[in-house]
Amino acid sequence: MNGSVPENGKCRRHKFQNELCQTYEEAFVGRFGYYIEIMSYLTESLGQDKLLDLIKSAKDNCTKAQISDNPDFSFSDWIDSGNRALKNIMTWQIIEKSDKIYEIRVTECLWAKIFRERNAADLGYATLCHGDFADAGAAHPKLRLERSKTLMQGHDCCDHRWVFEG
Repeated sequence: MNGSVPENGKCRRHKFQNELCQTYEEAFVGRFGYYIEIMSYLTESLGQDKLLDLIKSAKDNCTKAQISDNPDFSFSDWIDSGNRALKNIMTWQIIEKSDKIYEIRVTECLWAKIFRERNAADLGYATLCHGDFADAGAAHPKLRLERSKTLMQGHDCCDHRWVFEG
Protein backbone atom coordinates (compact mmCIF):
# COMPACT_ATOMS: atom_id res chain seq x y z
CA MET A 1 0.00 0.00 0.00
CA ASN A 2 1.46 3.37 -1.00
CA GLY A 3 -0.14 5.47 1.75
CA SER A 4 -3.19 6.57 -0.22
CA VAL A 5 -6.58 5.03 0.43
CA PRO A 6 -8.88 4.39 -2.58
CA GLU A 7 -12.34 5.85 -2.17
CA ASN A 8 -14.89 5.56 -4.98
CA GLY A 9 -12.13 5.22 -7.58
CA LYS A 10 -10.23 8.22 -6.20
CA CYS A 11 -7.25 8.34 -3.91
CA ARG A 12 -7.18 10.43 -0.77
CA ARG A 13 -4.23 11.09 1.44
CA HIS A 14 -3.39 8.92 4.39
CA LYS A 15 -4.43 10.39 7.75
CA PHE A 16 -0.75 10.95 8.62
CA GLN A 17 -0.61 13.46 5.77
CA ASN A 18 -3.49 15.61 7.01
CA GLU A 19 -2.59 19.18 7.89
CA LEU A 20 -2.11 20.14 11.50
CA CYS A 21 -3.24 23.70 12.06
CA GLN A 22 -0.54 25.21 14.25
CA THR A 23 1.55 28.31 14.21
CA TYR A 24 5.29 27.92 13.79
CA GLU A 25 5.66 28.95 17.42
CA GLU A 26 3.17 26.33 18.64
CA ALA A 27 4.95 23.66 16.61
CA PHE A 28 8.36 24.71 17.95
CA VAL A 29 7.15 24.81 21.55
CA GLY A 30 5.75 21.29 21.16
CA ARG A 31 8.84 19.91 19.48
CA PHE A 32 11.60 21.65 21.35
CA GLY A 33 9.85 21.91 24.73
CA TYR A 34 9.80 18.12 24.89
CA TYR A 35 13.40 17.92 23.67
CA ILE A 36 14.53 20.40 26.35
CA GLU A 37 12.84 18.30 29.04
CA ILE A 38 14.62 15.14 27.89
CA MET A 39 17.98 16.91 27.66
CA SER A 40 17.48 18.41 31.14
CA TYR A 41 17.12 14.90 32.51
CA LEU A 42 20.27 13.80 30.67
CA THR A 43 22.11 16.85 32.03
CA GLU A 44 21.41 15.61 35.55
CA SER A 45 22.87 12.21 34.65
CA LEU A 46 25.84 13.22 32.49
CA GLY A 47 26.60 16.78 33.53
CA GLN A 48 26.00 19.80 31.32
CA ASP A 49 29.48 20.07 29.77
CA LYS A 50 29.60 16.41 28.78
CA LEU A 51 26.08 16.49 27.30
CA LEU A 52 26.78 19.66 25.28
CA ASP A 53 30.04 18.20 23.97
CA LEU A 54 28.24 14.99 22.95
CA ILE A 55 25.52 16.95 21.13
CA LYS A 56 28.07 19.09 19.25
CA SER A 57 30.12 16.03 18.32
CA ALA A 58 27.03 14.14 17.13
CA LYS A 59 25.95 17.09 14.97
CA ASP A 60 29.43 17.44 13.47
CA ASN A 61 29.65 13.72 12.69
CA CYS A 62 26.16 13.56 11.17
CA THR A 63 26.94 16.56 8.99
CA LYS A 64 30.20 15.04 7.73
CA ALA A 65 28.15 12.20 6.27
CA GLN A 66 26.16 14.70 4.20
CA ILE A 67 29.07 16.54 2.54
CA SER A 68 28.35 17.33 -1.09
CA ASP A 69 30.92 18.31 -3.69
CA ASN A 70 28.36 18.98 -6.41
CA PRO A 71 30.15 20.65 -9.35
CA ASP A 72 26.81 22.27 -10.27
CA PHE A 73 26.50 23.94 -6.84
CA SER A 74 24.99 27.40 -7.21
CA PHE A 75 25.73 29.79 -4.35
CA SER A 76 22.77 32.04 -5.25
CA ASP A 77 20.35 29.08 -5.47
CA TRP A 78 21.61 27.86 -2.09
CA ILE A 79 20.98 31.31 -0.59
CA ASP A 80 17.49 31.54 -2.09
CA SER A 81 16.47 28.07 -0.88
CA GLY A 82 17.53 28.93 2.67
CA ASN A 83 15.68 32.23 2.63
CA ARG A 84 12.44 30.54 1.56
CA ALA A 85 12.74 27.87 4.24
CA LEU A 86 13.49 30.27 7.11
CA LYS A 87 11.21 33.23 6.37
CA ASN A 88 8.68 32.24 9.08
CA ILE A 89 11.31 31.32 11.64
CA MET A 90 13.71 34.27 11.54
CA THR A 91 13.83 37.99 10.77
CA TRP A 92 16.97 39.21 9.03
CA GLN A 93 18.48 42.05 7.09
CA ILE A 94 20.83 41.48 4.17
CA ILE A 95 24.13 43.26 4.79
CA GLU A 96 26.00 42.06 1.70
CA LYS A 97 25.07 39.86 -1.23
CA SER A 98 27.38 39.02 -4.12
CA ASP A 99 28.53 36.02 -6.15
CA LYS A 100 30.91 35.05 -3.33
CA ILE A 101 29.54 36.56 -0.10
CA TYR A 102 26.19 36.52 1.64
CA GLU A 103 25.99 38.32 4.96
CA ILE A 104 22.87 38.75 7.06
CA ARG A 105 22.05 40.12 10.47
CA VAL A 106 19.35 38.06 12.21
CA THR A 107 17.35 40.06 14.77
CA GLU A 108 14.62 37.51 15.59
CA CYS A 109 14.92 33.73 15.78
CA LEU A 110 12.17 31.40 16.91
CA TRP A 111 14.70 28.77 18.01
CA ALA A 112 16.49 31.30 20.23
CA LYS A 113 13.17 32.52 21.63
CA ILE A 114 12.02 29.03 22.61
CA PHE A 115 15.33 27.89 24.13
CA ARG A 116 16.04 31.17 25.93
CA GLU A 117 12.51 31.30 27.42
CA ARG A 118 13.20 27.86 28.91
CA ASN A 119 16.67 28.78 30.24
CA ALA A 120 18.20 26.30 27.81
CA ALA A 121 20.25 28.60 25.57
CA ASP A 122 23.42 26.49 25.98
CA LEU A 123 21.49 23.44 24.84
CA GLY A 124 19.98 25.41 21.94
CA TYR A 125 23.40 26.62 20.82
CA ALA A 126 24.88 23.10 20.94
CA THR A 127 21.88 21.59 19.16
CA LEU A 128 21.21 24.21 16.50
CA CYS A 129 23.75 27.02 16.17
CA HIS A 130 27.02 25.12 16.60
CA GLY A 131 26.22 22.96 13.57
CA ASP A 132 25.81 25.93 11.22
CA PHE A 133 29.55 25.91 10.54
CA ALA A 134 29.59 22.24 9.57
CA ASP A 135 26.37 22.67 7.57
CA ALA A 136 28.05 25.27 5.36
CA GLY A 137 30.89 22.88 4.57
CA ALA A 138 28.42 20.08 3.95
CA ALA A 139 26.57 22.17 1.38
CA HIS A 140 29.87 22.58 -0.46
CA PRO A 141 33.49 22.16 0.69
CA LYS A 142 34.33 25.66 -0.59
CA LEU A 143 31.58 27.30 1.45
CA ARG A 144 32.39 28.53 4.94
CA LEU A 145 30.52 30.43 7.60
CA GLU A 146 31.92 33.25 9.69
CA ARG A 147 29.94 34.27 12.75
CA SER A 148 30.84 35.96 16.03
CA LYS A 149 27.43 36.53 17.64
CA THR A 150 24.16 34.65 18.10
CA LEU A 151 20.83 35.53 19.63
CA MET A 152 20.93 32.13 21.31
CA GLN A 153 23.99 33.24 23.28
CA GLY A 154 22.31 36.50 24.32
CA HIS A 155 23.80 38.83 21.73
CA ASP A 156 21.71 41.49 19.97
CA CYS A 157 21.83 39.56 16.67
CA CYS A 158 23.33 36.67 14.76
CA ASP A 159 25.93 37.93 12.29
CA HIS A 160 26.06 35.22 9.63
CA ARG A 161 28.54 35.69 6.79
CA TRP A 162 28.91 32.92 4.21
CA VAL A 163 31.90 33.05 1.92
CA PHE A 164 32.00 30.89 -1.21
CA GLU A 165 35.54 30.32 -2.37
CA GLY A 166 34.54 28.37 -5.48
